[in-house]
Order: sequence, then structure tokens, then C-alpha cells
Amino acid sequence: MENAMMHRVLYTAMLLCVSTETSQGQSVNQYSVLIVKEEGNTTIPCSYKDATFPNLFWYVQNHYQAPQILYYENMDAASVPASFRNRISVKHDKDKKTFDLQITRVLLSDSSKFLCALNPTV
Repeated sequence: MENAMMHRVLYTAMLLCVSTETSQGQSVNQYSVLIVKEEGNTTIPCSYKDATFPNLFWYVQNHYQAPQILYYENMDAASVPASFRNRISVKHDKDKKTFDLQITRVLLSDSSKFLCALNPTV
């Protein structure tokens, strides 16, 4: 039992391979799959184009459930889902047009779809 506890389980955070485009030519792109070691840290990249005033969001979707808002700019910290509170942050680089989600102390229960969007979608 002790030996099993010494080895951390790898888990897969499934991400939709999203590349959505609006009629105004705005789009969001993100990777499809990341594998992260439990208790490690990860960054889930998201890039966008042609958004003059981007209204960016991160959603998390667990199996067979509707996506829920995980993070958006200027979000009150108390509104972040409890399971991610104090473990997520977002790096928004407006020049490079990226909105990367950073998760620290990754848990096995974090295995989900993480979705980046230019506008509220749910």
C-alpha cells in the first residue's frame, strides 16, 4: 500500500479541440489533450484573433453535465467553483492574444473538458 502511494497517477484533462469563428472573423483556438501529473501544475493555452474588445471566458465541463463558468476577467474570487478556488489563474497577453488558464496542485478530480470562449456561451 505504501509503495502505491509513492507513485502519482497520471491523468488526462480532456479538452475539446476548439476552433470557433464568428461572422465577424473572431476565433478561439486551443489544444485537444493534455496529460498532467497529479499534484503538478499546468497551463492550458488559448489563443484568439480579431477581437477588438475580447470578453474571454474559461468553462469546465464534467461528464454528461452542462459547462459551468470557471473564470472570466475581473471575476470575484468567491465566484470561482470551490474545487478550483486558490488553484487557478489566467494569464491574458493582449499583444499576443492569448488567455491561458493555469492550474496548480492538479487533482485527479480535475479531469474534465476545459473550454475557452470569446463570449458567454452558456
